[in-house]
Amino acid sequence: METIKINQPEFDFPKIIAEINKKHQPVLIEETTGKAILISEQEWNEIQETLYIQSIPNMVESIHREASTPIEECINIEDIDW
Repeated sequence: METIKINQPEFDFPKIIAEINKKHQPVLIEETTGKAILISEQEWNEIQETLYIQSIPNMVESIHREASTPIEECINIEDIDW
């Protein structure tokens, strides 16, 4: 993970945000009072979704079980009576 110190002369917040969104890599930002991780909004939303799914009892096990179902046994989406 890249580390950037806020007091570096090349610290350019808009450029850093653009790079994070482009590379999908977090950046560790250091300041004298502490450190923080900066990630893209998309990555943050994905983390929140993962945490939510993992909070539902038996959901992860269900996903793993269903993911192992052979494609021939799956129902075609057009055949589902919504």
